Amino acid sequence: MMGITWIDAVLVLLVAVCTAFGAQRRLVGLVVGVGSVLLLKPLLVVGSRSPVLALIGAVIGALLLALLAQRIAPPGLRQRWPSKVAGGFGGLVLGLALLVSFVTALPIERHVADQRAIYYPPVNAPFGMSSTLQASPLVMMGRSIVLYPLLEPPESELTQNTYQAL
Repeated sequence: MMGITWIDAVLVLLVAVCTAFGAQRRLVGLVVGVGSVLLLKPLLVVGSRSPVLALIGAVIGALLLALLAQRIAPPGLRQRWPSKVAGGFGGLVLGLALLVSFVTALPIERHVADQRAIYYPPVNAPFGMSSTLQASPLVMMGRSIVLYPLLEPPESELTQNTYQAL
């Protein structure tokens, strides 16, 4: 069994902070959290062509989501506890999307001598982070997601359906 590394702790803290922030903002947190996750795919497509345009689009999208959330949620409804739970859910969704984005966004490294050999996470990560990334259970989960098309098909039906849903 692998131990928890400092990268895992930071990623779990990121999810907790997003959840707490969403709960504090109540219905605004719900709209911003879920809206941000829905904007993620179009921003990734635009970002693959022009990172600057994707950054501008992300800032404009965030401002529009914040304004939309302020208009949709009436002030009296924003003060009740169900709105706090809904905001926490929106923050949780956003935090989990950020976590999965990080663990699947590390570069894939190829071996110089054997072009068929693939390393994920990369072995030559900077500042000695390679051993930390290799020991992280969350990064290993991201490895399973990234390398799924290259792996042998799983034996169990449940595992196969789970990976296909990703």
